[in-house]
Amino acid sequence: MQIAITDEDVVEQTGSKIIEKIWGNGCNEPEYQPALSLTDEQFFGHGILNNVSDDDLKMNIQQIIRSADKINAGYLSMPGYCFPPDEKTESIYETLKLNPGITEFTVVEDDVAVGFMTRTALNEMLGGKYGFNLHAKNPIRDIMNSDFLKVNYYMPIDQVSSLAMQRPFELLYNPIVVEQGGKYSGIVMVKDLLDTCMKIAQAERDEITVMKDSLKIGLFFMDGNYIIQDHYSRYLEEMLSEKDLAGQCFPDILSASFNAKELCDIRDYFAMIFEHTFEQSTLDDINPLGEFHYVNAKTGKRKVFNCSFSAIEQAHEAAFVLAVIYDVTAKVELQQRLAEEESKRQEEMKNLFELIQVEPQVFDDFLEDAEYEFGRITETLKDEAMSAHEALVEIYQSVHAIKSNAVILGLNTFGDKAHKLESKIKKLREQEEVPFDDMLNLTMKLERLFREKDGFKTTLEKINSFKLSVNGQRQGQYVLIESLTKTVNKISGDMGKKIQFIVDEIDDEAIEKGPRRIIKETLMQLIRNSAVHGIELPADRIARGKNEAGIIRLSVKVSGENIHVKLGDDGCGLDYDKIAEKALRLNLIKPEDANDKNALLKVIFSPGFSTAETEGIHAGRGIGLSLVQDRVRSGKGSIKVQTEPEKGTVFNVFFPVSP
Repeated sequence: MQIAITDEDVVEQTGSKIIEKIWGNGCNEPEYQPALSLTDEQFFGHGILNNVSDDDLKMNIQQIIRSADKINAGYLSMPGYCFPPDEKTESIYETLKLNPGITEFTVVEDDVAVGFMTRTALNEMLGGKYGFNLHAKNPIRDIMNSDFLKVNYYMPIDQVSSLAMQRPFELLYNPIVVEQGGKYSGIVMVKDLLDTCMKIAQAERDEITVMKDSLKIGLFFMDGNYIIQDHYSRYLEEMLSEKDLAGQCFPDILSASFNAKELCDIRDYFAMIFEHTFEQSTLDDINPLGEFHYVNAKTGKRKVFNCSFSAIEQAHEAAFVLAVIYDVTAKVELQQRLAEEESKRQEEMKNLFELIQVEPQVFDDFLEDAEYEFGRITETLKDEAMSAHEALVEIYQSVHAIKSNAVILGLNTFGDKAHKLESKIKKLREQEEVPFDDMLNLTMKLERLFREKDGFKTTLEKINSFKLSVNGQRQGQYVLIESLTKTVNKISGDMGKKIQFIVDEIDDEAIEKGPRRIIKETLMQLIRNSAVHGIELPADRIARGKNEAGIIRLSVKVSGENIHVKLGDDGCGLDYDKIAEKALRLNLIKPEDANDKNALLKVIFSPGFSTAETEGIHAGRGIGLSLVQDRVRSGKGSIKVQTEPEKGTVFNVFFPVSP
């Protein structure tokens, strides 16, 4: 057998062929050969379904039948027999006599179906007393049926079936004409259509059976007395930690999870489902088992379930309730852990915010006092001569002192914890006997409070350390150097260059009294310019007798009333000829200024000017030096350029010192 398909339909025909392989071909073999013809073996080895076994196909059938664009009229269609509208009726009649297998035909004009006729209708037309004499010599268009069912190639078969069944009884079993892109594609036999619909329904029923036995959900039916029916999913027993569930009352299984009133409410809810007087959406909203903590009555094992219930009707009455249970224990536990971690993070942030508001000297005094009180608590707990009540009095006083000092300083989060611990101690003091377990629990809470106090100390030390020094540098220095170093590393890596960034000097006073943001942005652009345009590729540098790694040097210092920012490289220097050529092309200079170096130096700061031939992420748009000039002007500064061919370029930027 051969399957006839065009190149463009290869993928579309795949779904049809899979169905055909599983269910058998309900269509006649094609009578024509379009652009591409493949045998069964060739088709499955064509790269579309390489090495696909029958078992694999059967396993995937559910995915196929669910896809609306996989099972449609086109997949069930066959070419059918066609005649042009001007074909003589007697000629068609003779063709049908010689081919008993032709039971119907389509009249096609310019690839468009314009008429349809069955063998029976033609015989009736010609079999009358004068029928043959009247119609035999006339074209078939005169007697063809122009009112016939046409559907789109991609129409799902359930819609096709619905349209077919709406036709008059005498036309009910006539084939359906299929069109693709407005042109005739073939016909679908009603028998094939109905067989396929039945097989899809059967496949869906089979899928439910498979799902019931393999999916990790609890699935069961419950009758009007809330009794679990015989057929339920295997996983249900594992979920509920119960065996032989058929015949058991579902609310009774939940007896250890709810109190008597709650169980009564659950039964009332099930009754509402059976009454079938409420919308499903309303029932879902009031579902008392939407998410609940299940406790097994025998083992005490706990889980978290999510349940949904819906009525199954018979003769417009709710005969059963379908229950679906999902085990969401792992999900809920994860959510709880995430919530706890988020709460802890929020608390840490709040503690940090409160901490940085406290003057360091005042906080040191608080820590010293807290250390003393915690020391007293430790000694009290070690004193075996003290009774529990005597120890609680001493501990209560120390915790109260710690709390009071924390609240005064604005450490409210820490103070609240101390207050709750104080309340717990007060309740213990009111008891006649203090159990050992209660004292042990109190000791653990005191230990947690002590660790939190130490955490404050560590955090404050880190903050002060960062403020004062980062790797031996001031914070402003560190941030600036890190940003510029990352810029150099990024560009050199992207462009295949080797560049060494050297910081000769950065004056703290220059950073503190200068326009910090403008200095940083100016240096970022100048470094990009040096790394992209100044420093050569390693091979070019070696050819010129240089080290393969280029050097960019930086210094920032106060010089008199100015801040002097100096950035230089040992690259190729400015190419005045190339600058002049590009400037003349853009009409940025006059021809007589082509050799004026001062004029050319001004050009490189012009918006949109770049000597790069192509645009890239790092260069080519002529923005960098233009931005430098604008930023320097905004900081009331000035800029000077020194350059020497093959030796490099130095940018000297001056800003006034801020008072």
